[in-house]
Amino acid sequence: MPGFTSTSEKTAVGPHLRLRIVICGAGLGGLGAAIGLARKGHEVVVLEGASQLSEVGAGIQIPPNSMRVLDAYGLSKRLQQWVERPRNIALRRYATGQILGVTPLHPRLTETYGFPYLLIHRADYQRILHEEAKSLGVEVQMSTRVVSVNTEVPLVTTETGQEFAADVIVGADGIRSRVRESVIPDQVIEPSSSSNCAFRATVTSDDMLSDPEVAHLMSDVNANSWIGHRRHVMAYPIRQGAMYNLVMSHPGQAAPGKWNEPGNLDEMKATYDDFDPVLKRVLGKVKGCLKWKLADLPPLTNWVSKSGRVVLIGDAAHAMVPYLAQGASMAIEDGAALAECLSRVQSQDQISQYLGLFETVRKSRCERIQECSRLNGERWHMPDGPEQEARDRALGKDHMSEEATATNGEDSHPNLWSDKGFQPWLFGYDVFTETSQALDRAEQSKFGQ
Repeated sequence: MPGFTSTSEKTAVGPHLRLRIVICGAGLGGLGAAIGLARKGHEVVVLEGASQLSEVGAGIQIPPNSMRVLDAYGLSKRLQQWVERPRNIALRRYATGQILGVTPLHPRLTETYGFPYLLIHRADYQRILHEEAKSLGVEVQMSTRVVSVNTEVPLVTTETGQEFAADVIVGADGIRSRVRESVIPDQVIEPSSSSNCAFRATVTSDDMLSDPEVAHLMSDVNANSWIGHRRHVMAYPIRQGAMYNLVMSHPGQAAPGKWNEPGNLDEMKATYDDFDPVLKRVLGKVKGCLKWKLADLPPLTNWVSKSGRVVLIGDAAHAMVPYLAQGASMAIEDGAALAECLSRVQSQDQISQYLGLFETVRKSRCERIQECSRLNGERWHMPDGPEQEARDRALGKDHMSEEATATNGEDSHPNLWSDKGFQPWLFGYDVFTETSQALDRAEQSKFGQ
């Protein structure tokens, strides 16, 4: 990557006990976990219900905390040709486009945390992970839909009646997880439905650059977010300037967990009719859009089955609204932490202990980010008035300066990406070190016994 040199390339370390691990779901979290586990020497099979990896989803962000993991997996160079490296995240007044506040990204975050903040097309991200998993010997079976999980054996059964036995089963099958039903069999876990949906769309580079009113959005590489009452638009270039990506949050309904529900272009344009004229020109170039329901999960009682052999990761465990752009990053961190935990297993009867440690290491961090994602959205979506005006004044201050006070929670900066207390905790997190240290402490205390 230009200006970025890998400093944390980790060599694969064989585990004490080689495990057979079945992962349900070939999304970013499932494939990321497959890579981490395969690098530790485990036998990994990934089962995916879809017939092929799809283009659905458009742009996604890779913050420094997950870029740390991808770099450790040796993927930095492969990502280079597919990513954009934005200079800032700019929060803008919805009606005028006036910049209210800026979170500097490059080079500040790279220098501060050692890893960049990147933008990528979800399909490119998924393809790179898929190729790496396959190169490590992971078996990825498409068109293999899981219908039930026996947590005791443990055993996965597909809709064709095929059975997959394993030492460990990983549920990476999203917010509507089938595996979760077996992990928490005595509860019906429904997604916590947000009042908002999101339209997703892209505009080609040719269409953007041919219009002098909007061409600057392609050449001045930033992630821009126009924020208003109950609505915002996050937009940025992807695929090295080949297209402009738009995610448009608004009040509405759609099916949770579905990425490919068709959206109505007239409805999309009408929803943002009072937004910045520059943004409206961009929306006028959109030729098709998808609709996506925004939802998260309530904190789960447990991520590991009573048998200690089935574990949830990613959206299956902690789906979150996208207002901190951390959903995929948490899934990538989960996979790395899971691989670290299972690399310590020396006998079959230790599996449940180490999966329990995985849950302990990950649960509080992910649930805090779930909560803060909701909080960030609430702050973006304020109605016009005195509170909004006070928020806008606060957004204009540099809360990462030496003079700024580190805060968290309710008293934090109105944009948590720029909060002096929260940003280092979010972006500077080293999942390898944190997990290894937790494992060391547990082993020294003999798991509290």
